[in-house]
Amino acid sequence: MLGDICFMKPSRLFLLVVAGCCLARPEPLCAQVVPPPFTMDKPFSADITVAIKDSMTLETKTYSDGDKLRSEVNMNGIQIVAIYRKDEQKIYQIIPSQKVIMEMAYDPDKLKGHVDTAYSTDDKFELIGTETVDGVPCTKYKVTSDKTKQAFFYWLDLANKVPVKMVSEDGAMTVTWKNYKGAPQDEALFVPPTDYQTMPMPEIPGMSGGGSGGGDSSGGSRP
Repeated sequence: MLGDICFMKPSRLFLLVVAGCCLARPEPLCAQVVPPPFTMDKPFSADITVAIKDSMTLETKTYSDGDKLRSEVNMNGIQIVAIYRKDEQKIYQIIPSQKVIMEMAYDPDKLKGHVDTAYSTDDKFELIGTETVDGVPCTKYKVTSDKTKQAFFYWLDLANKVPVKMVSEDGAMTVTWKNYKGAPQDEALFVPPTDYQTMPMPEIPGMSGGGSGGGDSSGGSRP
Protein backbone atom coordinates (compact mmCIF):
# COMPACT_ATOMS: atom_id res chain seq x y z
CA MET A 1 0.00 0.00 0.00
CA LEU A 2 2.89 2.30 0.66
CA GLY A 3 5.87 2.70 -1.57
CA ASP A 4 8.51 5.07 -2.81
CA ILE A 5 7.32 8.11 -4.71
CA CYS A 6 9.00 8.55 -8.02
CA PHE A 7 9.30 12.20 -9.00
CA MET A 8 10.56 13.00 -12.45
CA LYS A 9 10.53 15.72 -15.06
CA PRO A 10 7.15 17.33 -15.74
CA SER A 11 6.62 14.80 -18.52
CA ARG A 12 6.83 11.94 -16.02
CA LEU A 13 5.19 13.24 -12.90
CA PHE A 14 2.99 10.65 -11.25
CA LEU A 15 1.24 11.57 -8.09
CA LEU A 16 -1.22 9.34 -6.32
CA VAL A 17 -2.53 10.46 -3.62
CA VAL A 18 -1.94 12.00 -1.57
CA ALA A 19 3.00 16.77 4.87
CA GLY A 20 5.21 18.07 8.12
CA CYS A 21 3.51 18.49 11.45
CA CYS A 22 4.21 19.38 15.07
CA LEU A 23 3.13 16.81 17.64
CA ALA A 24 2.21 17.44 21.27
CA ARG A 25 3.12 14.94 23.95
CA PRO A 26 1.00 11.79 23.49
CA GLU A 27 -1.21 10.19 26.08
CA PRO A 28 0.12 6.59 26.26
CA LEU A 29 -2.26 3.73 25.62
CA CYS A 30 -1.61 0.02 25.08
CA ALA A 31 -2.13 -0.84 21.41
CA GLN A 32 -5.27 -2.82 20.74
CA VAL A 33 -6.70 -4.19 17.51
CA VAL A 34 -9.85 -2.30 16.54
CA PRO A 35 -12.21 -2.04 13.54
CA PRO A 36 -11.39 0.62 10.92
CA PRO A 37 -12.43 3.99 12.44
CA PHE A 38 -13.94 5.21 9.17
CA THR A 39 -13.49 4.68 5.46
CA MET A 40 -11.55 7.12 3.28
CA ASP A 41 -13.15 5.80 0.10
CA LYS A 42 -15.47 8.76 -0.37
CA PRO A 43 -15.46 11.93 -2.47
CA PHE A 44 -13.21 14.62 -1.03
CA SER A 45 -10.90 17.53 -1.75
CA ALA A 46 -7.82 18.43 0.29
CA ASP A 47 -4.47 20.16 0.32
CA ILE A 48 -2.03 17.27 0.63
CA THR A 49 1.67 17.60 1.40
CA VAL A 50 4.04 14.69 0.85
CA ALA A 51 7.46 14.91 2.49
CA ILE A 52 10.20 12.41 1.65
CA LYS A 53 12.98 12.24 4.24
CA ASP A 54 16.29 13.66 2.99
CA SER A 55 14.68 14.33 -0.37
CA MET A 56 11.82 16.72 -1.15
CA THR A 57 8.47 18.05 -0.12
CA LEU A 58 5.59 18.30 -2.57
CA GLU A 59 2.39 20.24 -1.98
CA THR A 60 -0.67 19.31 -4.01
CA LYS A 61 -4.33 20.19 -4.34
CA THR A 62 -6.23 16.93 -4.68
CA TYR A 63 -9.79 16.16 -5.75
CA SER A 64 -11.15 12.63 -5.52
CA ASP A 65 -14.50 11.16 -6.45
CA GLY A 66 -14.91 7.39 -6.75
CA ASP A 67 -12.55 6.08 -9.44
CA LYS A 68 -11.54 9.59 -10.48
CA LEU A 69 -8.73 11.67 -9.03
CA ARG A 70 -7.17 15.03 -9.92
CA SER A 71 -3.90 16.29 -8.47
CA GLU A 72 -2.50 19.78 -9.06
CA VAL A 73 1.13 20.62 -8.26
CA ASN A 74 3.59 23.42 -8.99
CA MET A 75 7.06 22.17 -9.88
CA ASN A 76 9.74 24.83 -10.39
CA GLY A 77 7.12 27.35 -11.43
CA ILE A 78 5.37 24.95 -13.81
CA GLN A 79 1.83 23.87 -13.00
CA ILE A 80 1.20 20.20 -13.64
CA VAL A 81 -2.20 18.53 -13.43
CA ALA A 82 -2.57 14.76 -13.25
CA ILE A 83 -5.99 13.18 -13.83
CA TYR A 84 -6.45 9.50 -12.99
CA ARG A 85 -9.48 7.82 -14.57
CA LYS A 86 -9.77 4.19 -13.54
CA ASP A 87 -13.19 4.09 -15.16
CA GLU A 88 -11.63 5.07 -18.50
CA GLN A 89 -8.42 3.11 -17.82
CA LYS A 90 -6.39 6.23 -18.58
CA ILE A 91 -4.09 8.73 -16.92
CA TYR A 92 -3.75 12.27 -18.23
CA GLN A 93 -0.83 14.50 -17.34
CA ILE A 94 -1.52 18.09 -18.30
CA ILE A 95 0.85 21.06 -18.61
CA PRO A 96 -1.44 24.11 -18.95
CA SER A 97 1.37 26.54 -19.84
CA GLN A 98 2.19 24.43 -22.91
CA LYS A 99 -1.37 23.32 -23.60
CA VAL A 100 -0.13 19.74 -23.73
CA ILE A 101 -1.77 16.54 -22.50
CA MET A 102 0.30 13.37 -22.14
CA GLU A 103 -1.79 10.23 -21.98
CA MET A 104 -1.04 6.72 -20.80
CA ALA A 105 -3.01 3.61 -19.98
CA TYR A 106 -4.00 2.97 -16.38
CA ASP A 107 -1.98 -0.09 -15.36
CA PRO A 108 -1.92 -1.03 -11.63
CA ASP A 109 1.29 -3.04 -12.11
CA LYS A 110 3.07 -0.08 -13.65
CA LEU A 111 1.94 2.18 -10.84
CA LYS A 112 3.51 0.03 -8.13
CA GLY A 113 5.95 1.99 -6.02
CA HIS A 114 3.85 5.15 -6.03
CA VAL A 115 2.26 6.41 -2.85
CA ASP A 116 -1.17 5.17 -1.86
CA THR A 117 -2.48 7.08 1.13
CA ALA A 118 -5.76 5.23 1.44
CA TYR A 119 -6.30 2.09 3.44
CA SER A 120 -8.48 -0.97 3.11
CA THR A 121 -11.02 -2.23 5.62
CA ASP A 122 -9.14 -5.54 5.41
CA ASP A 123 -6.03 -3.93 6.93
CA LYS A 124 -5.14 -4.44 10.58
CA PHE A 125 -5.83 -1.40 12.78
CA GLU A 126 -4.21 -0.94 16.19
CA LEU A 127 -5.31 1.89 18.45
CA ILE A 128 -2.20 3.63 19.84
CA GLY A 129 -3.59 6.61 21.74
CA THR A 130 -4.29 10.32 21.37
CA GLU A 131 -2.04 13.12 20.15
CA THR A 132 -2.49 16.67 18.96
CA VAL A 133 -1.29 17.44 15.43
CA ASP A 134 -1.10 21.09 14.38
CA GLY A 135 -3.56 21.96 17.10
CA VAL A 136 -6.01 19.24 16.06
CA PRO A 137 -6.85 16.55 18.68
CA CYS A 138 -6.34 13.20 16.93
CA THR A 139 -6.58 9.50 17.55
CA LYS A 140 -3.46 7.64 16.45
CA TYR A 141 -3.57 4.23 14.78
CA LYS A 142 -0.99 1.81 13.47
CA VAL A 143 -2.26 0.33 10.21
CA THR A 144 -0.71 -2.80 8.69
CA SER A 145 -1.54 -3.62 5.10
CA ASP A 146 -3.29 -6.94 4.65
CA LYS A 147 -1.68 -7.32 1.21
CA THR A 148 1.86 -5.97 1.59
CA LYS A 149 2.29 -6.33 5.38
CA GLN A 150 3.80 -2.83 5.40
CA ALA A 151 2.89 -0.65 8.37
CA PHE A 152 2.30 3.05 8.82
CA PHE A 153 0.76 5.40 11.35
CA TYR A 154 -2.41 7.44 10.87
CA TRP A 155 -3.59 10.41 12.91
CA LEU A 156 -7.32 10.87 12.45
CA ASP A 157 -9.57 13.72 13.51
CA LEU A 158 -12.48 11.49 14.42
CA ALA A 159 -14.62 14.41 15.56
CA ASN A 160 -14.77 15.63 11.96
CA LYS A 161 -14.14 12.23 10.33
CA VAL A 162 -11.05 13.36 8.41
CA PRO A 163 -7.40 12.22 8.11
CA VAL A 164 -4.76 14.61 9.42
CA LYS A 165 -1.40 12.88 9.08
CA MET A 166 0.23 9.65 7.95
CA VAL A 167 3.82 8.49 8.52
CA SER A 168 5.45 5.33 7.18
CA GLU A 169 6.77 3.05 9.92
CA ASP A 170 10.37 3.74 8.91
CA GLY A 171 9.75 7.49 8.98
CA ALA A 172 10.83 7.90 5.37
CA MET A 173 7.56 9.46 4.23
CA THR A 174 5.12 11.84 5.86
CA VAL A 175 1.77 12.88 4.41
CA THR A 176 -0.50 15.55 5.87
CA TRP A 177 -3.97 16.72 4.90
CA LYS A 178 -5.35 20.24 5.32
CA ASN A 179 -8.69 21.72 4.30
CA TYR A 180 -10.12 18.23 3.93
CA LYS A 181 -13.73 18.39 2.71
CA GLY A 182 -15.76 15.26 2.10
CA ALA A 183 -18.21 16.06 -0.70
CA PRO A 184 -18.97 15.07 -4.32
CA GLN A 185 -16.66 16.83 -6.76
CA ASP A 186 -17.42 18.69 -9.98
CA GLU A 187 -17.21 16.21 -12.88
CA ALA A 188 -15.41 18.84 -14.98
CA LEU A 189 -12.34 18.51 -12.73
CA PHE A 190 -11.71 15.02 -14.13
CA VAL A 191 -12.06 15.85 -17.82
CA PRO A 192 -8.93 16.95 -19.74
CA PRO A 193 -9.18 20.11 -21.88
CA THR A 194 -10.40 19.51 -25.43
CA ASP A 195 -8.32 22.29 -27.01
CA TYR A 196 -4.90 20.98 -25.89
CA GLN A 197 -2.49 18.88 -27.94
CA THR A 198 -2.65 15.23 -26.84
CA MET A 199 0.28 12.84 -27.15
CA PRO A 200 1.36 9.50 -25.66
CA MET A 201 3.44 9.56 -22.49
CA PRO A 202 7.06 9.13 -23.63
CA GLU A 203 8.88 5.98 -22.55
CA ILE A 204 11.78 6.56 -20.13
CA PRO A 205 14.14 3.55 -19.91
CA GLY A 206 14.47 2.05 -16.46
CA MET A 207 11.41 3.82 -15.04
CA SER A 208 8.32 1.88 -14.02
CA GLY A 209 4.92 3.22 -14.91
CA GLY A 210 5.64 4.55 -18.23
CA GLY A 211 5.41 4.88 -21.62
CA SER A 212 3.82 5.35 -24.83
CA GLY A 213 2.57 1.81 -24.85
CA GLY A 214 1.41 1.37 -21.27
CA GLY A 215 -1.14 -1.02 -19.88
CA ASP A 216 -4.12 0.14 -17.78
CA SER A 217 -4.39 1.65 -14.08
CA SER A 218 -6.20 2.25 -10.24
CA GLY A 219 -7.86 5.10 -8.05
CA GLY A 220 -10.49 7.07 -5.94
CA SER A 221 -9.11 8.18 -2.70
CA ARG A 222 -7.03 5.24 -3.74
CA PRO A 223 -6.01 5.84 -7.39
